Amino acid sequence: MAAMRIVALALLLAASPVAAEPAIWVVRDADTEITLFGTLHELPTGIDWLTPRIAARVDAADTLVLETVIPEDRDAIGTLVTTLGYSPKLPPLAKRIAPRLQAPLAAVLRDTRLQPAALDGMETWLAAVTLGDAVLAKLGLDETNGVEAVLTARVRAARKPVTGLETPAEQLGYFDTLPETDQRALLDATVADTATAAADTNRLIASWTSGNTQVIADGFRDSLRATPRLAQVLLVDRNARWATWIAARLAQPGKVFVAVGAAHLAGTDSVQAKLAAQGITAERLR
Repeated sequence: MAAMRIVALALLLAASPVAAEPAIWVVRDADTEITLFGTLHELPTGIDWLTPRIAARVDAADTLVLETVIPEDRDAIGTLVTTLGYSPKLPPLAKRIAPRLQAPLAAVLRDTRLQPAALDGMETWLAAVTLGDAVLAKLGLDETNGVEAVLTARVRAARKPVTGLETPAEQLGYFDTLPETDQRALLDATVADTATAAADTNRLIASWTSGNTQVIADGFRDSLRATPRLAQVLLVDRNARWATWIAARLAQPGKVFVAVGAAHLAGTDSVQAKLAAQGITAERLR
């Protein structure tokens, strides 16, 4: 969803068609097999990432598990965003960003044609999300091309269940409960990153399509460097909870395909690392 995409902005810009295959891991015991697959939530057209091996694993699974399942009733999401993301008597957004970034903010607003008045009533985290989504839209990215949308359509067409590790309210709540200082750091980072986003992310998406998880880990770490509290909340804590869920799911027989943001399956705080701390091995498929 939009709230989770903004912190991984650098992972979501256009790239050349896939030349290899995104990384895949498997956790298994005698009667259970859980595939772990890192996703990009939005993509441009023309990225052929669904290789025969990935498709076969999706089709063989009993259930698709995502970070969250977005309700088909988008009005419900709109109401949730309005409830959590708007507050009265906030300072104008230009007063909430670092002085050195006021001119870049104005440039982003001009480029995306967002009206400052529309952002002024938003809490700082939602304004950052909105700016980030507008930049993605300007670059031609679309969530209908994203991995989750493609997988969901495929699995539902096969009449199999799609479930979420979290609810949309939980995901938005990670941002809404941030202290204002961290929300402003997120806003600053969002605006600052737009200057080099295209060049940086072409390299990262190329790394995703070829399964280079180290570059993904480095890029996500850099994007959250200015907001360490958000990194803890969005990455470290969630990965630990998801690893616990996977460990518990191994007690039930069957096949599950788990698709979460690629950054969650990369780096020293990855889901696989959290599983290893519990004595569970996630095998990388080469």
